[in-house]
Amino acid sequence: MRHSRFDEFVHDHPRFYRWKLDALNIAKRAIYMASGQDKKISQMRAEIESKNREIVDRYFDGMKVLEIGCGEGSSLAGLSADRLCECVGVDISEVMIKAAAGRHRGPSYCVMDSSSLAFKDKEFDVVLFNYVLHHVANVNETIGEAKRVGKKIVIYECCAWNRQPFKYISRLYWKLTDGGYDYLSLSEWQSRFGMPVLAEIRGRGLVRYGMCVFQVP
Repeated sequence: MRHSRFDEFVHDHPRFYRWKLDALNIAKRAIYMASGQDKKISQMRAEIESKNREIVDRYFDGMKVLEIGCGEGSSLAGLSADRLCECVGVDISEVMIKAAAGRHRGPSYCVMDSSSLAFKDKEFDVVLFNYVLHHVANVNETIGEAKRVGKKIVIYECCAWNRQPFKYISRLYWKLTDGGYDYLSLSEWQSRFGMPVLAEIRGRGLVRYGMCVFQVP
């Protein structure tokens, strides 16, 4: 998993990464309040969180999980503690892996390129991509490896609008603020993976949320 230079800087500075996320969330909240959308968006996010809990209950509880691009390990720590999952996290950044091992005990972590995973075929019940696919330059090779080592694949992404000009605007916004590579709609990600969809969650309007569970053939 290779990063752009901005990606690499952010990924190797965990404190800056957390600051960036907090600053963006504060700015977006201010925009929602100024536009009178805050209550509507809060309700939508509550609905999404409820649906997400149902899906996590169904597909994660007690499973062996690999997270690709695990960062500081907060997602895996929750799955390990709350869902009793056997968790493994990989990331290309040695800094992030050290941070994960220091902050979140329980899962195991290792530095690894997502396009060449050192695991056996179908070793994991679930392979998780948590807001990381847009940072992957060699995404097709990474998807191929996820299909090889996993029985199911779960993705979370900030998804672009389906139609222009909003698709272009959303992609430009994330490119400027996040510095990644591909910012696709959920339908485009599903096409990229090319596998049966077991469950999905789609945001609406300003809530550009996408979550999908794939069944690996």
